[in-house]
Amino acid sequence: MKVNWYDKDGIPIDAATANELLGDPEYKRIGLTEVASRDRSAVHHVSTVWLGLDHGWGTEGLLLFETMVFGEGSWSDQDCRRYATELEARIGHAETVELVAATVPDEVITELAAWPSSDGDPS
Repeated sequence: MKVNWYDKDGIPIDAATANELLGDPEYKRIGLTEVASRDRSAVHHVSTVWLGLDHGWGTEGLLLFETMVFGEGSWSDQDCRRYATELEARIGHAETVELVAATVPDEVITELAAWPSSDGDPS
């Protein structure tokens, strides 16, 4: 089975190029936002990334970007939205941050450059 890789603009690329781009957080990451309560009793991370593969599985056109919410409570890594373009992904990321923030009392929203380390501090 042939795997079709695509860059952020939906242009086909080879596997070696895809592997290189997937290893580049600056290229791959569209947004990473922490939404937490001031007392940190609730902490969620909204992550939007370029996937490189079509996650529309040929049924919805190319879906190359994905937003997921990681956290506890009603949000879980099962919460996922996919998009065809980087612009849609950026808009979807912001909308998802708003949805999550609406569920967190006294929220603090922080844009992150990288995933937090295990001690909770951004690395």
